[in-house]
Amino acid sequence: MSIITTTYTERKTITTDDAGNVTITTSHAAHTSSEYLFNELAEEAKARAISDAIEEEQRTAYEWGSQTYFTTEEILDCAHDLGKQQPVEISQDYGCSWYGTARGTNYYWHHPAKWEEVTEATDNGICWSMDMCDAWNRYAPRIIALQEAHEEATEQADVFWSIVSDANWTKYYAETDAERERLEAIEDAATEAAGEIEDMRDRIEDAAEELTEEAARAVGDTVDGLIEAERDYYSSEEFWREWLKDGDDRYTREGERI
Repeated sequence: MSIITTTYTERKTITTDDAGNVTITTSHAAHTSSEYLFNELAEEAKARAISDAIEEEQRTAYEWGSQTYFTTEEILDCAHDLGKQQPVEISQDYGCSWYGTARGTNYYWHHPAKWEEVTEATDNGICWSMDMCDAWNRYAPRIIALQEAHEEATEQADVFWSIVSDANWTKYYAETDAERERLEAIEDAATEAAGEIEDMRDRIEDAAEELTEEAARAVGDTVDGLIEAERDYYSSEEFWREWLKDGDDRYTREGERI
């Protein structure tokens, strides 16, 4: 309910003339002001209160205490939790936009992303986390399949290199030229096969690195979109009208916050 405050002021004026006579006069003044809750304001005054709140929120969006700041921190906490189990890092550029990179990437030196084991992400139960995990999991199954193919190719290459080693060692003890030539042929064929498999493994690794980086970018885009959406929401009349109607802030009749 509104509060009416009246302030009484007493003023004494002391005057001394050339003859030394002192005159004291006293005056009184009273000032009455009214303070209103948001719901007690007229619509025009409410519109001003909302406009002022939006302006302040936009001005302090990146400062502690604003609605946008606290929600942004919650979103980034979820991104940090995802980064504990997946090779993804979220950073902010100079334009205040957020982006994701696979852990180990250094764009300044143009180093490729360090290829790490990927699993499908599990959200921490917060709505922001669910969106980020959904973005990551659109890529995770394909990356996992590439990792399995990479491991299988490595095992196959090792088998052929073992054959190369055995043939290379055994040929020096061959008792006939024909036996030596046969072992050299086996060595050459196994070397070629191992090389082809390793080339294929390298292509699989390149594809997995690229896909992991793409997944990290998707998470970063999700984070940026979430923060942008919340920033827009906290700059909306819809939010502030709902927020202020339950608040304890006091306003003048014109809607200026006291």
